[in-house]
Amino acid sequence: MMTAYLPALIWSLSAFVCLFIAKRRSLKTTAVRAILVVLLGPFAIPFVLAARPGMHG
Repeated sequence: MMTAYLPALIWSLSAFVCLFIAKRRSLKTTAVRAILVVLLGPFAIPFVLAARPGMHG
């Protein structure tokens, strides 16, 4: 059954999307941000979009 793996797949894809957006916006990938992306999954995308380049945290 593939449906059992669907949430994990969506979570993983959203992490890649977050990293891609962060790279395009030249945001620093810090340990805190990486952990937030892993914990929040798809919900981290708006935070990445709202982050300003040069912000620390």
